[in-house]
Amino acid sequence: MASSSSPPLLPLLLLLGMFSALRAHASGKGMALYWGWHVNNITAAGLEMACKTGQFEQVNIAFLTDFGYGKPPTPDFGTGCDAPSGGCKYLQSEIEYCQSVNVKVLLSIGGFDATYRLPNEEEAHRLAAHVYNVYLSGYGVDGPLGKVKLDGVDFWINDTLPTAYWDVVAEDLKRYDEKLILTGSQACNHSLGVPDIPIFYALKTGLFSRVWARVFGDYYPCVYERGNTASFESAVRNWTTDFEGYVGDFRIAVDCHPKYIRGFIPPEEIEGALDIVRKYPRYSGVAVWNRHWDVKYKEDGYAKWPYSETIYPHVQDSLEPDDDDAVRHQHLHEVVF
Repeated sequence: MASSSSPPLLPLLLLLGMFSALRAHASGKGMALYWGWHVNNITAAGLEMACKTGQFEQVNIAFLTDFGYGKPPTPDFGTGCDAPSGGCKYLQSEIEYCQSVNVKVLLSIGGFDATYRLPNEEEAHRLAAHVYNVYLSGYGVDGPLGKVKLDGVDFWINDTLPTAYWDVVAEDLKRYDEKLILTGSQACNHSLGVPDIPIFYALKTGLFSRVWARVFGDYYPCVYERGNTASFESAVRNWTTDFEGYVGDFRIAVDCHPKYIRGFIPPEEIEGALDIVRKYPRYSGVAVWNRHWDVKYKEDGYAKWPYSETIYPHVQDSLEPDDDDAVRHQHLHEVVF
């Protein structure tokens, strides 16, 4: 017979269950995820399932694209749903679930393909108004994702496009709602002080919460390669110093599958990359491209878990303070001055 001083088993189990749930919902610090685009959204790669992992604090739904020269923006959210026919409206409930567990859900505009343009300021105003009214306003517009009120906009802009007018879009969106989250993604190639990336002037507006440099791609020397990290380190230094005081924080965006594109960082090497990036005080984690390839990493037998889950502990460790914070601050001082 149990002692009368023993704690009741049922309340203890309930407390443990509550703790586990809270831990899952609060543990996504430092990781963001891209979801969608025109690749197969395999069954295990659903949006709600991604949010249930507890690993992500932000999900970017990709992409709203193919706009400019009078063309209305076209949603391309992947083969898991057909936006033009209304087949993506089911995502409304999944988006609402993600938001209910404190995952910020953003609309990613642009994309890899250069099928979109902002030829003038009027087109920029028109794009911002469309994005706000249909995806961000909460006015009850029944858009491609249903009647949603997303948390902000991610700018994923093709690297060949000009710099003009993306700043106008950002400024308009913030005028509509100053609480909107704006994030940006570009390829890691960037020379210090040079407007060689399309969202250079947009980032200089001071309106963006974070930016992630994509450290993958066939033509980029700045991808991470163990034993040959000079170009990677230079790119990280340029990004973190050029937008110091303008952008809230900095992350790297990584590819999730070795067969997708050049620049894949194996889980056993990710710590080396993060050790370089974490030297800078504005570092705040990783974004992964994208959920399809993330889950396919597991399904193709590379690991027992999706790629994001295999690197998650390393990302969390990288967010812990160094043994000597003064070293990090001294490094930043040397870079800036």
